[in-house]
Amino acid sequence: KATNTKHPLGIGKCSVEYLAGGHSLYTPDELDIKLTHTPPKTLTDKAALASVRLLRFGFDTATRWNVGELTQQKIMLRAIFLETIAAVPGFVGAMFRHFKVLRTMERDGGWTNLLLEEAENEKMHLLAFIKMYKPGFLFRLAVIGGQCVFATFFGTMYVLNPTYCHRLVGYVEEEACSTYTKIIGGINHAPEGSELAAWRTQQAPAIGRAYWHLGEEGTVLDLMLAIRADEANHRDVNHLAAGMKPGQINPFFDPGAKLDKMLLKYVKDVLNTSGGAPPKTAAT
Repeated sequence: KATNTKHPLGIGKCSVEYLAGGHSLYTPDELDIKLTHTPPKTLTDKAALASVRLLRFGFDTATRWNVGELTQQKIMLRAIFLETIAAVPGFVGAMFRHFKVLRTMERDGGWTNLLLEEAENEKMHLLAFIKMYKPGFLFRLAVIGGQCVFATFFGTMYVLNPTYCHRLVGYVEEEACSTYTKIIGGINHAPEGSELAAWRTQQAPAIGRAYWHLGEEGTVLDLMLAIRADEANHRDVNHLAAGMKPGQINPFFDPGAKLDKMLLKYVKDVLNTSGGAPPKTAAT
């Protein structure tokens, strides 16, 4: 129920939307993203890569992304439009996987939840950015048109060839990581006093600080780092989904793998706390 009561944390009336599930706190290592590329092996992979390169070329040309210097407005217009499209695949994929479960009466290994989480995460990118920049009427019309075209295309292709769709998203996310790396580099290397340099100290929107646990002093730069880490995660998940065989366990929802990861972290924490190292065993 909507009310006019101000939230005690000052994060708005929609706080339940992004605090209910929340987002894990990234470690410095997790924020240190490497740009990777999955080489295409099959004809489907090559078609997906060609599609992404064509889309990227057209969008870069239309927005003059590589012409002139980076500005806050150029970054915001690009990021906002891309996030309105990026939130589509996860939801569409989850919907069709949900329908498949109902038809086959078999579990899907957690993929529906994982894709819904991806869609929600991409939506949060958008909701954080629109607190920093308000797009105009023509821009919103372009978003509606882009969403109609892309959602129709992606939904049709997901029915025909879900592998193509996941590989497509994987390559799109590779480009997203590249884009955010360029943005982060621009912020870090901007001369003092410039508008991009201001993002090194400017406080991130409250919705972003709450969702990504950036702290009260979390900056726009911190926000960009967290969003790039999200995109890298989506990149890896979708490339994994494209290469999985029927019946293969989703490693992101594999209880055994999760337990192994928790135990490994526990051992590392114990060693770091005690300052010791694992004992060496004698060679046999």
